[in-house]
Amino acid sequence: MKKLAPLFVGLGALSFGVPASLFKIAAREGVVNGPLLFWSFLSAVIILGVIHIARRRWLRYQHTNWKQILLVIAAGTASGFTNTFYIQSLKLIPVAAAAVMLMQAVWLSVLLGAVIHRQWPTRLQVLSIILVLIGTVLAAGLFPIEEALSPWGLFLSFLAACAYACTMQFTASLGNNLDPLSKTWLLCVGAFLLISIVWGPQIVTAHITAPTIGWGMLIALFSMVFPLVAYSIFMQYLDLGIGPILSSLELPSSITVAFILLGETVSWLQMLGVVIIISAVVLPNVWGIQRRSQLN
Repeated sequence: MKKLAPLFVGLGALSFGVPASLFKIAAREGVVNGPLLFWSFLSAVIILGVIHIARRRWLRYQHTNWKQILLVIAAGTASGFTNTFYIQSLKLIPVAAAAVMLMQAVWLSVLLGAVIHRQWPTRLQVLSIILVLIGTVLAAGLFPIEEALSPWGLFLSFLAACAYACTMQFTASLGNNLDPLSKTWLLCVGAFLLISIVWGPQIVTAHITAPTIGWGMLIALFSMVFPLVAYSIFMQYLDLGIGPILSSLELPSSITVAFILLGETVSWLQMLGVVIIISAVVLPNVWGIQRRSQLN
């Protein structure tokens, strides 16, 4: 499992890069954000709930208690906050600026993990984080910035990064005695409850349409089901700081998917940024494999 962990956490991060383009396509078809988020998270809860029932891994047989269950559900609200803050920030600032702010979750998660576990990141991990931040600025097309940015929009996207950092840490540290799919289901329940409360007025007043449900189910697979399953199962097997660095693959994934699905142009500076991010992700993992082989 430890050898497969970087691969599947990386795939989970790549999956997170898909929904941004799907949101844009859905918006072109007149789908409203609130109902789209609602049906997306509801679909994730239903899909994982069906899997949970089919596998018969009941919570009462998993050596847990109501306190831990409620903690995992509460942790799931972080994913709901991430989506809420990020969508709101996109109304005020360009997508590139919001993406750069969201990627601050890399160093925020490493810092949060260091505080929780009282273990500071290595020099190699710090170097990787610096490379990720440099690559992020280039990949998002923010060099140079030619327009004024809304401070409130930047703040909202930074809050999204804080929530995303919490998501990564919570999936790695909470409820590890639970079955991973059961844990993922509980996280989705927490996110769904948060979305239902925050977007409640828009959900109630908007009309339910087939495109809303269809896009919601598709987005659920890429934004909740697969990445949270991958994170819940494999994040705990990674060394401190590696998971957040791998999560930075979301940005090059977003750019690539937008190029394929939306036909958005990509400059050579953006491609350079993607290469830098991928290098920063590969570097600590290759070094870790070499170190373990030398020790063995």
